[in-house]
This record gives sequence, C-alpha cells and structure tokens, in this order.
Amino acid sequence: MLMMQTIYEQTKKLSLLFVEDDPQLRQRTVEILEDYFFRVDFAEDGIDALEQFNRYYDLKNTYYDLVISDIQMPRMDGVELTERLYTLRHDQPIIILSAHTETTYLLRLINLGVAQFLTKPIQFQEMLDTLYKVSLKINSIPKPSIIPSSTLPLNPNVIWDKEKKRLIKESVDVALTKYEIHLMSILTAKYEQICSADEILSHFFLHGIDISSDNLRGMMMRLRKKLPENSLTSVYGLGYKLSPVH
Repeated sequence: MLMMQTIYEQTKKLSLLFVEDDPQLRQRTVEILEDYFFRVDFAEDGIDALEQFNRYYDLKNTYYDLVISDIQMPRMDGVELTERLYTLRHDQPIIILSAHTETTYLLRLINLGVAQFLTKPIQFQEMLDTLYKVSLKINSIPKPSIIPSSTLPLNPNVIWDKEKKRLIKESVDVALTKYEIHLMSILTAKYEQICSADEILSHFFLHGIDISSDNLRGMMMRLRKKLPENSLTSVYGLGYKLSPVH
C-alpha cells in the first residue's frame, strides 16, 4: 500500500478537473482530491466541463494536468466529453469513472485511447493507486515552456508576440507584410472587441499610409488566411473582431 506522502509528492503540483453529476459524490470526492492536488476544479456534466476546461486555458495558457470524468451525465456524457477534449489536446490525461454495466461505453473509450478507469462506487485506495500511477506518468513528461506575458494565444498552436510583432505557428514565424503587421497590432490592441474600419483606416493614416476601404477588405481577406480558422471575423456594418479559438 502506497503511503500518502508518496502519492502527494507526485500530485502536489498538478491541476485537476473532476466531472461528476451526482452532487454528493462530487463534493465528497473533491474534498479528498483537494488534499493531494495543487488545484481542483469541478463540473457537473460534459458541457460544464468543456466550458471550465476552456476557461482554465484562457486563464493559464495551459491545460489541466488531469481530468477525471463520469460516463453517464446529462447534456453531454463522458464519451463525447472525451472526444471533445482530445480535439483540444490530443494527449490530455483522462481517468474515467465507470460502473461494471457500462461495457459498451468502455469499449468506445478504449478505442479513443483512454487507458485508465476507476470503478464505481469509488474505492478510496484504488483511486489513490491510480492517481499515483497517472501522476507519475504526467510528471515524467517535460513541461512545455510558459508562454511569455507579451504573447497572445490565438489557439493552442498559434500566438502573436506583441513586443516583437511576430505571428508564430508551432514555433515557426508566419510571414507577414508590413500592412498585416499594422493590422495585427490594431486588432490585438482591441482583442475580442469590435474594431471599426474607420479606426483601422485612421491608424494607417497616422502612420503615413493611405489605403481605401476596398484595400482594407482585401488585406483582411489575405490576413485571415494566415490566422487560425474563425479567429478573425467580420461583423456586418460594424468592423472586425479578433478572438481566440479552441
């Protein structure tokens, strides 16, 4: 039997999202997990979990170290949640809570790549043993470098370096024209807000660049092709908006 301190040494720096629709089980389990993990958040179903997962990324520029999820939940079950999480992070560590009667679900989850399961009702020692094994594996993988505060994530693979005026996709610079660099500076200054065409044209004018509305539309079309899909949108009659996508 593993000692609590041995387990804690592996879990103490990790973040965890616990997903369970039963409020009493959720509360009891979270109270236990909080004794081991650096941060524990919870969700009541798959949709709530996805929202929480994305909020955490927006806040920390990184994903949860571990997700533990039930299978049968309202609105979105654990299988669909797992599929959605893997589209956001293909190697997301996930532990699934399952009853012995949920064999059909288990086969689908195994095919998705989930390798760790906990049976319900949860056995305390079994849970700790599993958490130790999974956390040991997580800690053996080198952590990605922290994204500097001067950078703005557009999606998990693309960032804009505000200081150096560089668009970087998977650690490689994306070639931008000087006009596109101006556009990125304007749009990121109003990140997730609508930037009107007049504001953009005024910016160019102040920098000694004379362009027309037609020129601007063409520039936006070319810039959009270099950015993550759906990150740069046109808001009819108002202007343009740059937002993160997941």
